[in-house]
Amino acid sequence: MNALQNFRARKYLQRILLSFMLVVTMLAVASLLLNSNARGRVLGMQEEADRKLLTQINYNIENMNGIVINQAVALYNDEEMIALKSGGDYKQSILKIQRLNRTVAASPYLHAAVFYNGAQQRFFSSINHNLASNDILYNALRKYMDADAQVPKLQLVPINLSGKGGGIDVFAMFVYDGPSLGSVNDNVLILTVKPAWMLDNMKALNLVSEGEGDQLFITDGRGEIVLSAAGATPEGLDMNRDLLPKIAESKPSLGSFNYDEGKLHYKVTYLNRATNNWQIVSLKDSNKVLGSVRQMRWTEAAVLISAVTFALLLSVLLALRLYKPVGQLLTLVPENGRTKPGSGDELALIAANVTEMAGKLKGLEQERASQSNIARSYQLRSLIASSEALSPEEFDRMRQQYGLDLPMDAPLRLALVQIEPVQGLSGQPGSRMESLLAFAVANVGEELLRTSGSCEAAELKSGHLLFMVGGEPSELDRLGERMRQLQETIRTYYRTSFTVTLSEIFSGYQQITPMYQIAVRHSGYRMILGRGAIIEPENIAANERSQDLEIPQEWERQLSEGLKSGRLEEAQQAVRNWRIALSGFGADQLFSAVVHLTVSLSGTLSELSRNNLNPLPVNSQTINRRILEKETLEEIEETLLDIAREVCGRSRSGREDKSRLLADTVKEIIDKHYADPDLNVQRIADMLKVSTIYLGQVFKTEEGQTVVDRINATRLLHAKEYLEEQTLTVAEIMQKVGFGNESYFYRLFKRHYGATPKEYRLKSAIDRST
Repeated sequence: MNALQNFRARKYLQRILLSFMLVVTMLAVASLLLNSNARGRVLGMQEEADRKLLTQINYNIENMNGIVINQAVALYNDEEMIALKSGGDYKQSILKIQRLNRTVAASPYLHAAVFYNGAQQRFFSSINHNLASNDILYNALRKYMDADAQVPKLQLVPINLSGKGGGIDVFAMFVYDGPSLGSVNDNVLILTVKPAWMLDNMKALNLVSEGEGDQLFITDGRGEIVLSAAGATPEGLDMNRDLLPKIAESKPSLGSFNYDEGKLHYKVTYLNRATNNWQIVSLKDSNKVLGSVRQMRWTEAAVLISAVTFALLLSVLLALRLYKPVGQLLTLVPENGRTKPGSGDELALIAANVTEMAGKLKGLEQERASQSNIARSYQLRSLIASSEALSPEEFDRMRQQYGLDLPMDAPLRLALVQIEPVQGLSGQPGSRMESLLAFAVANVGEELLRTSGSCEAAELKSGHLLFMVGGEPSELDRLGERMRQLQETIRTYYRTSFTVTLSEIFSGYQQITPMYQIAVRHSGYRMILGRGAIIEPENIAANERSQDLEIPQEWERQLSEGLKSGRLEEAQQAVRNWRIALSGFGADQLFSAVVHLTVSLSGTLSELSRNNLNPLPVNSQTINRRILEKETLEEIEETLLDIAREVCGRSRSGREDKSRLLADTVKEIIDKHYADPDLNVQRIADMLKVSTIYLGQVFKTEEGQTVVDRINATRLLHAKEYLEEQTLTVAEIMQKVGFGNESYFYRLFKRHYGATPKEYRLKSAIDRST
């Protein structure tokens, strides 16, 4: 009883046993399915073997048939055989018999070669046919030829030489001229073939296919058995009545079916419409065919029962063996920890206790690692800030204590990295995501750079990192290439990049601080070279030597004049010239030059706002913020070009609004005064105090038509409406809409609406009545 309760309490042991039982069940089901499939494949392979056997027999018959046909045609058309075939001289014919003998002796198939000479009405035959007398052969052939004039040509025909039944003695192939044998004067060549060759071939193939004891038959088109490889048909089975009709009805020429009648059970495989229109039939005893399959089933059952029994016993043994370590671990769990709510089975209970202990250990390790990393980071920053004050002994002690990968006196080179802001992190320096990104760049960079030397990365403030790289001078010269590889890796995995400023190659750790300060100053050239640049000393040497302190006044003046006059091209060219000039400045003068341009541009825009009735879309504060928040000259240039487009576009928009207003006013005048016969372009221009040429150009540009076309179109539209009302005459309507010339009115109306005013009125009346 206690053992049963103990077993019930061990849920994990129960699960192991159930898992093994499930596996055993699945294996048993899979075994049954595989065995069932194997039985099907055995039957399928047997049927395929039968079909191949029949196909091979047919192929051999077809091959023999072709050889005999070729011999028959060649012999019939041989000029040396003319004396036998159609010669009238009996003596000359006798001389050619030897040729027939050689032909028959050279062929494994031929029984005899016979010519029927129509001129002499006589048979001539080879003599090596193993017959007591040629008359037996001649009589059988004469009887067959006289029985039917439609003797098959070039086709094997079964012949019984004795004429008393008992099977086929030879196969005969007839060759003659014309579609049929018309008279006794026709010339005929008959080649007789030994049936024993076919029969031996069938028996040999049947034996090779492991079908010894199977019955093979060949029947002709009339259903007569031509050859049999197993003697007579089984007792009680009539080929013509039981099998051949079903074979004839079947659509596939090669197939099989089961014949079950009384005690007769056969698997019938057939090849229909074979060579010479014969049928090849194979009979297999169904009990023999299925005997091996039935034996397989019993064997499968016995093996399966044995395997399942053994698997069950093995499952119990393995389950107990597997559970033994779990039981031992369970004894290590404190008694008070075994009764935790929701602990589940034994393994879950052990896992919960291990997880709890691992969590405590991990917390201790993280606390220790954090303290170590903080101390290590502090030492690296101290080294960067005051490397000159460290003695060699202090530096070596620092290297040993904190595991710094830095050499004592080997060549060094610094790489100052400024990580570009990630989308969504702008304006959040020191955020967790920024720290994680800096950590990733530092780790990937150290792994890459340590392949060719020593490397140590220090995380600074505001997304800055400093790589201190040691190694051979040749490798340090290629540091720019390595940093480009690092950029590609970070861009691929983190969708961001960084700018790198490289120092000169120097020796000794004491030079780290001054070289770092120089690298910080050179990083300002990022404004010129752009985001993601690799800033090397040789790339900025010309800028370092530059003495330029301010932008030429002509570029600022050109920008101011372009904005004031609304000439966008001039303003844009000034911005580009300013950017080109600023690209040659030193790092210390860049920011002051940008501020100077910002102040100058703000003044120009303030002046434009004071002298313009319409307020500008930008103001000084907006200009200052939009320019000074940019970090590269390319971004500042694009911002300045946008401002120029906005300012110049506003000026152009004022001119376009005036043209639109003038066109709308002209349309309003036409709509109100279209009935005035004196309304024309000159009168409208006088009303608006503009010239007719200016008025016409503006209206055509805005509306796509002339003022005269607009006047005529308005008058015609109202005339059409009056015509549809059917109350006024055409002359009255013409005067009412402002036309003074009747022929001009008719011509315009027909051109516009495709009909004269009277025709249009009539059509409108008809449409309304329907």
